[in-house]
Amino acid sequence: MSGLAGVISLRESKADKGRIKVLLDKISHRGKKRKIYNICENYIGINTNYRSESKVGKNIILLDGKIYNLDKLLLRYDIKNNNKSIHDIYKIGLLFNKIGEKIFKEFQGSFALVISDAKHNFYLARDMIGRKPLYYLKSSNLLMFASEVKALAGFSRDIQELPPGSCMFNFKNPRRIKTVNTDEHFIIESEQLDELENKLRYYLLKSVDKRISGRNLLFGVWLSGGLDSSIVAALLKEFTSNVYTYSVGFENSPDLVSAREVASYLGTRHTEYKLNVEELFSNIPDVIYSLESFDAPLVRSSLGNMIVSKISSSSDIVFSGEGGDELFAGYNYFLDIDSSKSIQEEIIKAINALHNTALQRVDRAANSYGVNVKLPMLDESLLDFVLKIHPKKKVRKDKNTGKYILRKVASKYLPETIAWRGKDKFWEGSGIEDTLEKKIETIITDREFRKTRNLPGNLKLRSKEEVYYYKIFKNCYSNIDFSNIISFTQDFN
Repeated sequence: MSGLAGVISLRESKADKGRIKVLLDKISHRGKKRKIYNICENYIGINTNYRSESKVGKNIILLDGKIYNLDKLLLRYDIKNNNKSIHDIYKIGLLFNKIGEKIFKEFQGSFALVISDAKHNFYLARDMIGRKPLYYLKSSNLLMFASEVKALAGFSRDIQELPPGSCMFNFKNPRRIKTVNTDEHFIIESEQLDELENKLRYYLLKSVDKRISGRNLLFGVWLSGGLDSSIVAALLKEFTSNVYTYSVGFENSPDLVSAREVASYLGTRHTEYKLNVEELFSNIPDVIYSLESFDAPLVRSSLGNMIVSKISSSSDIVFSGEGGDELFAGYNYFLDIDSSKSIQEEIIKAINALHNTALQRVDRAANSYGVNVKLPMLDESLLDFVLKIHPKKKVRKDKNTGKYILRKVASKYLPETIAWRGKDKFWEGSGIEDTLEKKIETIITDREFRKTRNLPGNLKLRSKEEVYYYKIFKNCYSNIDFSNIISFTQDFN
């Protein structure tokens, strides 16, 4: 985890060095070590917890995240590398020097990337799904960017998100270079279920394995007791006997009960945190500031996510099952869709909506407490394979279940009660939703709801809860055009 920032100006300004420090100060929680580079009076910088050189020859390369296929790319392009211990930044530099910006399209991983080349050009790039964040603002003579909105909020109303799978060259507009779409991810009709199950198990194991960077580390899992986090915990146990699991919820909530069952079955070292109403409610302002959103379902789930991040911060690497519902059609609304073509389109739509909803939550929660979180369900090789599986092998209306093929694989690793557990959103399973709704119902009147719910741009707040969150958000971010950076999560159930 790292935080990136930059101030690029067409006019030399002594204020720029002060600006880069302000940007990095606002995201200091993303890393304890700071580096700032002066490139002809333009400044780029990074807060990071990693030991890695940023200068590669005449290039300066700043990376938030991890690119997993660098060695394969070096081999493909016949780039000689006799030193097997060189760091990833140097590998990126070798590839960039030979291929140029076209190499960004081939990178697979979870990353936001900034490069200044030998001619002092600047490149910004972001991974295909948007697992790592990057925002920017620009005018005719100024470009500023940072890993979080809060860093840029004092400088302009017009903050933009660098779209997933895009790159930006100097002051030009971002260009999409890689997308998840129906044309590139086509369905394979013929394979039998048993064969697909074996292949899926292989890809799942591989996606976990590549995220294990050392065998002597402490590995943890955010365990909700649902299918996705439970199978990730089970797969991790294939590689290490010591797995730590972490759960949050109200006393006797479904999530805590199921997580306890999974932890006992797998033999993990389990920690659970029992929520209370006052603590949860008092955390709302800090969570909204960190999250940078007032979307009610997102805030709701972030409240628990922040706490589970805090209690898991002692682990070196923490795994999450995020993305399983999108990839395997796990939301209940998929059961109401009639055609396989429409299910596939909705799966891709859900994946493409992750970057400023669930993935934003995971990023902000993890970075608030220095957690190195990994998302094996969103591995690109796994994603490419799963999107080729016919939707009828994911959605089984006759069994009233989504994620059918994943459940079949999970049943080899987990109790049947977990492998075939029904779908709850996190805030439902943990008991957070009812608690917040009842509390806020006593605070926001019917009159205030009617008066406040209509926002600029024909947007409407959907509930009193969302009105409450919006008021806090406006106190934190009063001078930005939020329509550029906020999406509203659907109630998929």
